[in-house]
Amino acid sequence: MRTLDAARHPAGDPEQITADLRAQFLSTFGRDAEGTWFAPGRANLNGEHIDFHGGRCLPMALSHGTYVAAAPRTDGVLQMRTLDPELDSGVIPSGPEAPSWTHYVSGVLWALQGLGTGATGLDDDGDPSLITNLTPEDGFGADLLILSTVPVGGGLSSSAALECACALAFVGLGTPLGHENPEEELTSALTDDHRALLAQACIRAEVEFVGAGTGGLDQTVSLRGAENRILSLDCRDFSVNRLNASCLLRGYRFLAVDTRQAHWLVDGQFAARRAEAEAAGALLGFSVAEGHQLREALPERRPKKLHVTERLTEFDEKTADRTQITGPDGQDYDAASCRRRLKHALMEMLRSEKLHTLLSEEAFGLDHMAAEIGEIMTAGHVSMRDEAEVSLPAADRIVDAALGAGAAGARLIGGGFGGSVLVLVHEDKMHDVAAAALKIDAGLRFLDVAPSAAARVV
Repeated sequence: MRTLDAARHPAGDPEQITADLRAQFLSTFGRDAEGTWFAPGRANLNGEHIDFHGGRCLPMALSHGTYVAAAPRTDGVLQMRTLDPELDSGVIPSGPEAPSWTHYVSGVLWALQGLGTGATGLDDDGDPSLITNLTPEDGFGADLLILSTVPVGGGLSSSAALECACALAFVGLGTPLGHENPEEELTSALTDDHRALLAQACIRAEVEFVGAGTGGLDQTVSLRGAENRILSLDCRDFSVNRLNASCLLRGYRFLAVDTRQAHWLVDGQFAARRAEAEAAGALLGFSVAEGHQLREALPERRPKKLHVTERLTEFDEKTADRTQITGPDGQDYDAASCRRRLKHALMEMLRSEKLHTLLSEEAFGLDHMAAEIGEIMTAGHVSMRDEAEVSLPAADRIVDAALGAGAAGARLIGGGFGGSVLVLVHEDKMHDVAAAALKIDAGLRFLDVAPSAAARVV
């Protein structure tokens, strides 16, 4: 039987990966790469399916991520190749007929080129130089070679890692900020304001260019995460608090279990869940069509379960004599399904607020803190399974096995319909948890998860 050590999916040595990628770039494109950039994937402690509702999310950047070696072009063309064995079909020019994964790359350049046009929603009233410094020059294009150490479709945001690594490559090769801060200098030159604006560009690329309904937590933590810090991200305004995880990680570890069942957010199911929640919000008077977010259904400070109960009661009263409700998109939705999405979103918001308090105060002993966090994680999984209805049998079995083997908590992370389970476990029980999971499926992969640094030059 496989062991945890044998089933680990390593992040790899960045220096060796970079050297190998540069050599492969020369072989592929016949010239040297002018730089290499890295952006991490993410694991989310809590906050699934609520970033687009303005809720609080608690993600962390991974040591796994996407590497991009690139060199500029002056003809406006993007040529790219991925070394993922399931997607690699050689060098591909960008375009509408190109494979879908390339649209994440093309979309980022498109979004960056649209900065400051007045129609993108990405203009910064405070400092116009932010936009000027991050806008690629006319005619900019690039050759790109891409390697990911994040399992594609593993629910660990390989797509956002790709977007953010390419965003840094485009900034490094084709913008005033990149020209003024060559090579490794770019990492320190990127302020948090720069990174926040780049995250918004990547969000726009995924939503408008690719067509996936992301809410922005993935791109934000990839560009704005920090080592040993869990990001507390308020998605109403994308303000962040970087909460110290060192205390928790003195005796406990996060472990991601890749179910090997890939999830895709552009197949309609993810968008349907969001639309159902938005329909419930509109019924309660918080329609996105009128500029509202579902987070407004709860008090701004210290929301409690009582407030969720009041909103669910209000929903029940308004749907007492109907089986369908109309969403802000004009479509009709099953009222019972909308109620479940509403309950998941509001309770997930409460769980996030509780975690924010726990990690901010550090007022508990280690084991007590781990038990509290683990209980919240497991409650989040139950909600993903029963209310959001995005879990899958493999994930449910892994969660049950991990808890049975002594894990403090476990939950499905990502958009659902596949992906990974995040487990919080005492370091002495890691092998027990892995063994229990491998009894379910000997092909599972495990990723060590520790809050890591944000996107950077490598």
